Amino acid sequence: MSVRRILAKTIDTDLEYEAIGIDLAKNCVSAALLTTDGEVICIDRLDYSELEKSAQTLSPTTFAMEPCTEMNYLVQKLEAWGHRCLIIGGKNVRDYIESHFSGQKTDLNDAQALAFLTQDTQLRTITAKDLEQQKYASLTTLREQYIKQYRQTIVSLKGICQAWGLSISKGISGKARLKELIENQSNFPSELRAELINMVAHAQSAQRDLNNITKTLVELAKKDKACQLIQTVPGLGPICSCRLRATVGDIKRFKNPKDFPAYYGLVPISIATGHNEKKGKITHRGDKTMRSLMVQGAGCVVIMATKGTLGSKQLTKWILKKQKEKMPWGKLVCAVAAKLLRIVRAILISGKPYNSKIAGVARCSLPQAA
Repeated sequence: MSVRRILAKTIDTDLEYEAIGIDLAKNCVSAALLTTDGEVICIDRLDYSELEKSAQTLSPTTFAMEPCTEMNYLVQKLEAWGHRCLIIGGKNVRDYIESHFSGQKTDLNDAQALAFLTQDTQLRTITAKDLEQQKYASLTTLREQYIKQYRQTIVSLKGICQAWGLSISKGISGKARLKELIENQSNFPSELRAELINMVAHAQSAQRDLNNITKTLVELAKKDKACQLIQTVPGLGPICSCRLRATVGDIKRFKNPKDFPAYYGLVPISIATGHNEKKGKITHRGDKTMRSLMVQGAGCVVIMATKGTLGSKQLTKWILKKQKEKMPWGKLVCAVAAKLLRIVRAILISGKPYNSKIAGVARCSLPQAA
């Protein structure tokens, strides 16, 4: 880089800064401060307490950082003190380091890359969550963790039992009788039997926790207007609506209907060269949990359309047409999930619940208000 670094130990609050890039770690940060005179001041290690103390007295400036677990909490504080915060994706930072720092990835290079990337007006940034969004996100993440714990415990338990000649049947009935079956299996060593019974208790505890947190989310969804609107869309229930509530933020930032499913990675990759254009697999960008929930909901919608129980005639007609064209199940479900997200965007912007009679109908064909 042609710009010379000036090393410092603390932030000089008397100076004015154009941008401050901070590389977040567990207990400290590395900072690169761009002054209005074009100088780059670098601080290798700065405690969070020192950063917050300096930020309170600094003139309003732009802070840039990469997404991490501490991001939302820090952004809320910095914005309360009048600063602007930009969350820049790690891939953009890596590309900048590769082209400007010869691929030398250090904490200070990360911070300096973040600071310079604030000058890119076309760069896509990530939106931080507010307190309400954090609440919904944390609860839905905990629910996914309980599901993972329960599944891992049951699968491990079944595998060990199978090794000793005890076959556990599929479904709820087999899981309900686990303890009884283990106690009645004569060839289990006493030490192993005791540990297997403990595993059964652990699985039951995880299931109770899962049921409790699901009830909490259902109650929260009943009190939230946005969640209630989302639940009017077929295939989307309280869990899906809570996760959407946690990740959407300001719906008006999605200017184009396609931007919303693209935000969750449910649009195909476009490969165009010359006069040939092909569509690849979906991008898998954005929130993995939300994408998984949307695919599950879309699967339910496809089944309802096949059985003829889906209220929307337009959506049913489109799904049956794609099935007739032999579209693969996975591709069809992802396409339906993208359609559902477009509907969610429309109802959140309008503030009106889902109407199956006009869903999928061109706006010009609808009766105009007087």
